[in-house]
Amino acid sequence: MKRILITGMSGTGKSTVIAELAARGKKAVDLDYADYSFEATGVDAATGLPVRDWLWREERMKELLDIEDVDVLFVGGTASNQAKFYSRFDHVVLLTAPDDVMAGRRDPAARALGPSARGRAR
Repeated sequence: MKRILITGMSGTGKSTVIAELAARGKKAVDLDYADYSFEATGVDAATGLPVRDWLWREERMKELLDIEDVDVLFVGGTASNQAKFYSRFDHVVLLTAPDDVMAGRRDPAARALGPSARGRAR
């Protein structure tokens, strides 16, 4: 089975691509929404300031990537610990977009405008 990671900064269109692949009958998992990710919080030891980080649930990711039920598995998401899984993917696709497009997609008011402005704020 081939495994393909679709990644990129928030607002580049990962969730939109995953949704379209799923609509076309492909096995496509959005890691932001399927209980595969969580937000970790803590305090930076050097500065004492609060920090937030988006992480994949490693056991859930291992389980997902171990399943051999389709020819191609597409997963979409970005997390600070994603590099731990790069060796498990046959391909990594990095999506990019202009800064103003990403900002508009992350803005909840812009998302309400429809598909051209869709995205997910973190």
